[in-house]
Amino acid sequence: MPAELFLPLKLLHILSVIVAVGANVTYQAWLSYAGRDSTRLVFAIEGVRQLDRRIANPAYILVLISGILMLLTGQYSADAGWVRLGFALYVAIAIVGIAVFAPAIRRQLALAASAPTSPEYEAIAQRTRLLGWFTTLVAFLIVWLMVIKPF
Repeated sequence: MPAELFLPLKLLHILSVIVAVGANVTYQAWLSYAGRDSTRLVFAIEGVRQLDRRIANPAYILVLISGILMLLTGQYSADAGWVRLGFALYVAIAIVGIAVFAPAIRRQLALAASAPTSPEYEAIAQRTRLLGWFTTLVAFLIVWLMVIKPF
């Protein structure tokens, strides 16, 4: 891959991170603003799901593709510790998102429509809230690794 593609790829990579992580950061605000009103909760949760499907997830895919392509330009080595750890964390939060967060948010949506004041709803809402913050913090850690390149 030609080295002159590195900067355009880096720009695409950074803009994709801004879009993906930025969308994720808004999720708690959406859900908090909805309160416990069933109609607003369903709207907010559907909004979060649409942001994930249409904006955050495609941006995360662009992050992966542009990151791999940047490595292929030879500007960075895949053997660098910060690259390996960043990639491992990326894979880990992708797995958590697909295997844990997505089913939890679907369950939260179902309960928001039927029983938004129930203890069961509160338990699943707490779970998705914690998962959301956890994955966002891991994304911030990945950003830190990519910027600081500590090892």
